[in-house]
Amino acid sequence: MAKVAFDFYHRLKCKGRVPAKLPKVISGSSEFQTLLRAKIVDKVPSGRGYYYQVSRADKFNDFYLSKFPSGDISVNTEVDNQLKYRDTKATALKKDRVVFIRSFKNITVNGKEINLQKTMEDFNIFSTVFKTLKANKICFVENLQPFLNIEKLLGEEYTYIHFYGRLPRKEVLERIECEEYLHFGDYDFVGLNEFLKAKEVFKNCNMYVPDNYEELYKEFSRTREQNDTAYKNVMRSTICDVVRIREHLKRHNRFLEQQVVMSEIV
Repeated sequence: MAKVAFDFYHRLKCKGRVPAKLPKVISGSSEFQTLLRAKIVDKVPSGRGYYYQVSRADKFNDFYLSKFPSGDISVNTEVDNQLKYRDTKATALKKDRVVFIRSFKNITVNGKEINLQKTMEDFNIFSTVFKTLKANKICFVENLQPFLNIEKLLGEEYTYIHFYGRLPRKEVLERIECEEYLHFGDYDFVGLNEFLKAKEVFKNCNMYVPDNYEELYKEFSRTREQNDTAYKNVMRSTICDVVRIREHLKRHNRFLEQQVVMSEIV
């Protein structure tokens, strides 16, 4: 809403008039209706349609400066979003991502080779602002609690990573270098979509599916979340594991959580 409003009023300020076809968040807003009632902005006929025109430039400029006092700055941070749009989430930003790492091998993090064996013994986890990562075998674990015990299931050969929130965008994933990438997430549409996102970057990417998946699904699956969207890439995929899990989701409207797989180990 904040960026839509800024773009509209900035265009009106620069051009003096704009076509009358507006987003409802603008045309229905109290502030825009006030501008019309005060004749600061007028609706003017034009052919078969209308346009909105600034009629009182001094008053409109006063309104614009009060609403967007820092409208000319470039947006690079949430602070810039707040200054420009009065909304920290008005535009998507390229943010630093924090990565949690658990590894029992020598790996290279942000250009520095480190051995996390002692860190694992003392603290069980390592984290850093992510820049680059290089390891032989990497396993992404979607949920935090399974991540903290994942070696009990898959052993100590992998370097395990967990990003707070969803997988980062493609250009961030491309800064991970590995010979083998294993994806371990929930067995729902979101988890499948995350796997396919990783597959775009890591051609040697595989999804972890336990041998007893069918038995676990029958006994422990639960009703899908309402926000578990059937993503187009998931519906088009021909990868065997994706097709298998997708058909379960479609047919039964139930999914298997990652934690269930771990429950037999931990």
